[in-house]
Amino acid sequence: MTAPAQLWIVGYGPGLGAALAARFAREHWGVLALSRRAPVAVLAVGTHTTLDVLAADAPARLARLIAEHGAPRVLVYDVGVFKRAPFVALGENDFRACWEGMALGAFRVAQAVLPAMVQAGGGTLIFSGATASLRGGAEFAAFASAKFALRGLAQALARAYQPQGVHVAHAILDGVIGGSARGAAYTARLDPAAIAESYWQLAQQPPGAWTHELDLRGADEPF
Repeated sequence: MTAPAQLWIVGYGPGLGAALAARFAREHWGVLALSRRAPVAVLAVGTHTTLDVLAADAPARLARLIAEHGAPRVLVYDVGVFKRAPFVALGENDFRACWEGMALGAFRVAQAVLPAMVQAGGGTLIFSGATASLRGGAEFAAFASAKFALRGLAQALARAYQPQGVHVAHAILDGVIGGSARGAAYTARLDPAAIAESYWQLAQQPPGAWTHELDLRGADEPF
């Protein structure tokens, strides 16, 4: 086995993914970044591996990653498949792509890692949601239905696995994730470093008071 990767980021990207990698690396955690393609920005810390969670060999690939890196102490599922269109213009393939990427992919990853996390003594599993996890907008039928499904999966997993030591959390990210808001009193975009800090705090909570659902937004985001 190689050096353990305590944090796994599924759906790694240059915004929140990079901020998460940097935040956990500050605490000397090993980081494993996973995405369908090579990241646009060079991964500053940790290791990157390509993984298509919808590919037929995804379960076997995940099993090999567990054997190589050990069970994750924290896994963040941050896959987003966005489609906005009037309902009558929405294609079935677009609807399926949203559901597969956000719901089926999360199911596959959770089914692969949860037994290993339980065997290792526990951990934290965080799913990134959105405003659409709670309400469906007029042109968000595909995106919202997939995010609803992801939220339902998170709730079911929390009830099944929290008694076994795995903290399952669902984060509602209300707004567009942008860059740092340093130097400004308010920002119209969510700061990825601030989200990463909240995820770090979720992972540190003792089991006597676990947060299951957390909603985060910029101070001037209308809601």
